[in-house]
Amino acid sequence: MKKNLLLISLIFAMCCTAFAQQAQTENTNENADVKNVATSTFCPHRINLYLGAGFTNNIYNRIDLKQYYSMSELLSLHYAYFFNEHWGLSVGAELNHVGAKAAFSGSGVMPQFNDPAFNNGLSYYDLYWTADGLVEKQSIWAVEVPVMAQFEWIFDGRSGIYAGLGLYGYFPFLKGQNTYKGEGTMTTYGYEEGINQSYNVYYDMDNHFGTYNYAGQSRATKLRCSFGIEADFGAAFRISRVADGFVGPFVKFNFLDILPKDKVDVFTPAAANGCPTFNGTLGSNILETYKNNYSEYSKIRTKWDQLQVGLKLGVHIKCCANPVEKTKRQIQEEMLEELKKAKNEPIIIRQEPQYIYIVPQCELLDKDDEELTEKDRQDIRELQEQLANTKILFDLDKDIPKIQDNNANIDRCVSILKNNPKLALEVEGYTCDLGSEEHNRDLAQRRANKVRDLFVQKGVNPDQIRTVSYTVNDPQNNQNIRDPRREEHRAAIFRIVKR
Repeated sequence: MKKNLLLISLIFAMCCTAFAQQAQTENTNENADVKNVATSTFCPHRINLYLGAGFTNNIYNRIDLKQYYSMSELLSLHYAYFFNEHWGLSVGAELNHVGAKAAFSGSGVMPQFNDPAFNNGLSYYDLYWTADGLVEKQSIWAVEVPVMAQFEWIFDGRSGIYAGLGLYGYFPFLKGQNTYKGEGTMTTYGYEEGINQSYNVYYDMDNHFGTYNYAGQSRATKLRCSFGIEADFGAAFRISRVADGFVGPFVKFNFLDILPKDKVDVFTPAAANGCPTFNGTLGSNILETYKNNYSEYSKIRTKWDQLQVGLKLGVHIKCCANPVEKTKRQIQEEMLEELKKAKNEPIIIRQEPQYIYIVPQCELLDKDDEELTEKDRQDIRELQEQLANTKILFDLDKDIPKIQDNNANIDRCVSILKNNPKLALEVEGYTCDLGSEEHNRDLAQRRANKVRDLFVQKGVNPDQIRTVSYTVNDPQNNQNIRDPRREEHRAAIFRIVKR
């Protein structure tokens, strides 16, 4: 068993390590491929809160008892770090409670029961017991420490899927309680095989046998620690800019037996009156009693590998996300105030980046140019189509283009330009009307240069990419960008030309 547990732990550790290395390699490759180009922003730090409830297996279903229910409840807190938008690792703490309830309406036997009040403890008899409506309740509290690999994919920005898989430690911190309720009774009698003699209360043995009511009694049992595997899967949905909701099923399984090693007898004889104490199921040898003395129970398992299956509700809080999106007027006022303080020096305004479409323009197809072959015209049309579907991001007063989801359209444009050196792109950088003319001219040129570098670093001949910059004072600005919104001026326009 220990070898199997060690093997499972090693496999899990190897998977986590490989996953982390893959995520790091992807980020490294992107940075090496495109210098100063970042992917869409996201918050890597998450606080996950969960409430859950479900069903669990129990030792009641292994013996001839009527089981009412066996339920588990949990409250958990996780910290998760995401290496990219989809993959992360988490560690947490979880409060877990298992409650069960069963009615004893059956019978059993304890062979060779040693009753010290019977013949001064020199002889043994088989103790038979019959329960009628005796109700037993169990309550087990434990702290779990899970370490999980997590996967999240929000498809449309509003809803998606979430999954988790990992190991957890199981540490019972309160003794498990057996408590007896109701008006049920327990009747006992004995049989001594050596002399073929039965004993009960009618044979003047009321100080050893009889009918007893155990209602109100309880017994505490110290349980063992364990560890197990946990899997979560469900739907994730956007609640706000800083929180996502989660709902879905979970499965948990303990690899080790949580019952105590030293199990007491089902009954414990009392001193003077001989009335035995019923110790119930939790921590007693009732499973061994059934296994050793009833042929139909010969295959019964004498340990408890706890299994829990249920439903979780939770919320994933993004610690570094901006809870409120500022209005355009607030951003303008802050920027103007900062410009006054910094004397028109470049500033950084923290705001979610805006999606800007790269608008392709081409006058070549409108002219009857005999130098253009049919392949050239086909390449130009495809360039227009690919660039029209390409998205780029610019933060306020920033020159770093951010490509959403590593857009493959740019790679296709790169391939067309590399295969057709006759064609070229002219990248036009723009700015809005905030800031000085000198600062904006430099910013517009830097934006155009950074987009140009994106293509050059992917293998396009530098002679095929030209750059030009425009500010609000240039007539081309109003001519090419007619939308008065400031966000639209944070753009890079492509013009397809001949080399």
